[in-house]
Amino acid sequence: MGRLVFGRLTEAWRGEATDFTPLLVDRLDQLGEAIGVELTAAGEAEVLTTGGRRIDIVAQVADGSEFVIENQYGRADHDHLTRGLAYAVARRARGLIVVAEEHKDEFRALAEYLNDLAVLDSARGISVWLVEARAVRVDESAWAPLFTAVIEPNDFAAEVERTRQPGNLSSLDEFERLSSAEVWNAVRQVVAEWDAAGQRRRFGPNQVVLEARGPAKSRVRTVVVLYTDGRVLVPFGSYGGMNSGIPIEALVTADFRRRADQLFGFNGSEQLARTSPGWLRPERVQELLAFCQEVAGAYRDQLSRPVQERPVSL
Repeated sequence: MGRLVFGRLTEAWRGEATDFTPLLVDRLDQLGEAIGVELTAAGEAEVLTTGGRRIDIVAQVADGSEFVIENQYGRADHDHLTRGLAYAVARRARGLIVVAEEHKDEFRALAEYLNDLAVLDSARGISVWLVEARAVRVDESAWAPLFTAVIEPNDFAAEVERTRQPGNLSSLDEFERLSSAEVWNAVRQVVAEWDAAGQRRRFGPNQVVLEARGPAKSRVRTVVVLYTDGRVLVPFGSYGGMNSGIPIEALVTADFRRRADQLFGFNGSEQLARTSPGWLRPERVQELLAFCQEVAGAYRDQLSRPVQERPVSL
């Protein structure tokens, strides 16, 4: 049996801004699991503020609301905490997440105080999560981050957070009421053909998620997400194994990424990429379906491979 090894963040990722912040962008789902919030996309990284300083990450959840993330090596300091709070307030973000190797007692007390205020005034309060990060690996395997929430909103505050989030759509009729006629016509065509092909789908707060069988614990992986405003989210990070630990070889090639960028208008660097609103129109339905079918086919092919040939990650 392998030996579990813990290390400092600097042992695993030399540069805080150059190495660890990009890692957090790629591991938003893992960070979200640690705090109990489904962080779906990194909208921006290294965001320049009005004072000339930079915020590490501004992440989003499914309904488009924002969470500000500040990360640093060693013990969290006043600079990162106050800068993150100031930016979260200015952006009217839902919460602030501070990731560090250690958090001072006074910062824990401040975070608990702010979480108590958020309970009293949920419309204006800022929920705060303090997360400790460590590097971990088995024997000489690659390092992976381990996140532990040490301060988080209490149960009542967490319930307030949930009630502020809109419920999931329950039918395509609800999707239609939230969309323009052009977007609805396109979505209706896509979903009809997806259903006819025997594929899966599910609803979110303002989206329908197209899924297909693929290599994962659940045996289901996301293909694309269609939003009521005509945006399309393409989870390149998921294709590369961000959520499952199993990259899909056909979906991480330079040729596939080039063709996808050309179709959706991406720049080649996004892990969870969204098109502009209104991208999905009836004339793009067949191109989108061809893309989705290619992704589903790649999932199917990878799923059929013997287990021992699939890549394994920590």
